[in-house]
Amino acid sequence: MKNTYKNLIILYIKDYLNAFKNIFNYKDEATLKEFWNFFIFNWFFNIIIRLLAKRFSQSEYLYDAYSEYLYDTYIVIVTLTLVSVGFRRLKNAGISGWLFLIPFVNLILALRPQKQVKVS
Repeated sequence: MKNTYKNLIILYIKDYLNAFKNIFNYKDEATLKEFWNFFIFNWFFNIIIRLLAKRFSQSEYLYDAYSEYLYDTYIVIVTLTLVSVGFRRLKNAGISGWLFLIPFVNLILALRPQKQVKVS
């Protein structure tokens, strides 16, 4: 049982890092699993970063401006990656990737199943 959780976490990390490796790749497709693994893992990772930033910003060890710049840089990189994964996910679902730029609609469209490929 413990080994299963370890494999699952490794899978999430691989999908998360794979999204960053393909940050400027808009030609391929991303599966439903890849998109949501990135989205959920990033959501948890963001909460951890925010809690750590809040904890250390109250102490003398971390200057607030530097932590703010680092966090802003992180947000820009993650946003570019999310848009890239979203474009590739919608392409996989058979929908125009540009629809991913519409707030809230993008997450609903990302839930659509993979497009059916006809084998002849």
